[in-house]
Amino acid sequence: MNKTKKISLSSVLSALGVIFLYIGSVFNILDLTMAAIASIIVVFAVIEIGGGYPYAIYLVTAVLSLLLLPEKFTALLYALFSGIYPVAKAAFERLHPVISWILKFSLFNTGLLLLIVVSRYILHLPDTGLDFTVVVFGLANLTFFLYDIALTRLITLYIVKLRRRLGFKDLF
Repeated sequence: MNKTKKISLSSVLSALGVIFLYIGSVFNILDLTMAAIASIIVVFAVIEIGGGYPYAIYLVTAVLSLLLLPEKFTALLYALFSGIYPVAKAAFERLHPVISWILKFSLFNTGLLLLIVVSRYILHLPDTGLDFTVVVFGLANLTFFLYDIALTRLITLYIVKLRRRLGFKDLF
């Protein structure tokens, strides 16, 4: 794939990510779901484009979302964790599994901590239910563990079955 196609695809993927995050921002009940779906766009970029393009997609989507979305929590969630996680996951999974999980949970808990601090104490967003409690961190870490497993299975499904059927393997 030449550079022009990669830049064009990155632009379209960034716009699609902002659209998903906007939906999550407008319909607050979908904020976590839309942040996860927007992160799948970055997964697609990691698999199909590679290089620095997934970072660019993450950065453009995060900045535009923070600037344009009416409700900032979804944009913050994407900017502080779900947007960068697919790129980090790809790098971490090249390491020993124990080290990989330590790094994944470290990244997640750092993102969660920053999300709580920024949303509650810097931006003073309406109550999101996030707080510095053992219950919140415990449930969030369990959810993250399940999210990582589901994401791994989705990536495997895409690479093994869907990529060839959809024709993306030959296109890129």
